[in-house]
Amino acid sequence: MAVTIAIAVIPLIYEVWLSLQDWYMLKRSQPIFGGLINYIAVSKDGALWAGLGRTAIWTVGTVVVEIALALPLALLLNRNTAVARAGSALILIPWVTPFIVLGFGWRFLLDSDVGPIHQILEFIGLAGGRSVLTDPAGALAAITFISGWKGAPFMVIALIAALKSIPDELYEAAEVDGAGAWAQFWHVTVPSIWNTVIIVGLILGILAFYSFDLAWIMTKGGPQDGTAIVGIQIYRAVFLDLRPAYAAAISVVMLLILFAASLAVLRLRRSN
Repeated sequence: MAVTIAIAVIPLIYEVWLSLQDWYMLKRSQPIFGGLINYIAVSKDGALWAGLGRTAIWTVGTVVVEIALALPLALLLNRNTAVARAGSALILIPWVTPFIVLGFGWRFLLDSDVGPIHQILEFIGLAGGRSVLTDPAGALAAITFISGWKGAPFMVIALIAALKSIPDELYEAAEVDGAGAWAQFWHVTVPSIWNTVIIVGLILGILAFYSFDLAWIMTKGGPQDGTAIVGIQIYRAVFLDLRPAYAAAISVVMLLILFAASLAVLRLRRSN
C-alpha cells in the first residue's frame, strides 16, 4: 500500500494540483494559483483536440491490430508440440525489444531508398517513391500497425492461456451436436476467450493511449503533425513550450477520458 501510494496516488495528487496553477516558466520560476485557466485553454486548443482524435485512432487501431494478429497465432500455437512451444517463446521478441531498437529498425525497413518493406509496398502499389512516413495519413497508419505488432505477443500469450482453459468436453459436445470447425470456433472458442480479449485489450489500450516513445522515435509527431498524438503534445508542452501546468491539465483530461472509456468497456464485459 505504501509503495502504491508513493508511485501512484501522490503523483496523481500533484498532477491535479499542478493543473490548477498558472506556470509559464519563461515568465516566472514558481507556480501561482490560476484556478481553471489551464482547463479553459485546453477546451479552446484546436490542435490538442485534433491530437486527441489521432490518439483515439492510434489507440483503437493498435488494439484491433493486436487482436487481428494475436488470435490466429494463438490458435496455431495452442498445441502441445516442440514447434508450438518454441514459437510461443520466440513470439515474445517484439514485446521485450526496447522501443528505441524497434523504432529505428522500422524506420530502416520503411526507408524509401534501402527499406525492404518500402520496396514491397511500392511494388504492390501501396507506396510511391517516398516513404509512407513522409505522408501524414500513411505515417499514422504505419506507426499504428507497428504499435499493434509490438503489443500482439502479450495478447497471444494471454489467449493461449485462455484457450488451454477451455474444457475438451465442450468441443466434444459440440461435435456430437453436428457442429463443424467454424461453428465450434464461433460458439465455443469465442465466448470462452471473450473476457480475456476484453481485459487484455483494455490493458493494451491504456498503454497505447498514453504512448509517446514509438511515435516520437519514428516521426517526432510529423509530418505536419500527422502523428502528433497527445503523449507528444504533452512532451512539447513541458520541454519545448515550458508550460508544465498546462501539460498537467492535459494529463488530467486524458485520465478522465480514459476512466470513462474503461468503465464503458468493463460494462460491456459485464453485459456479455
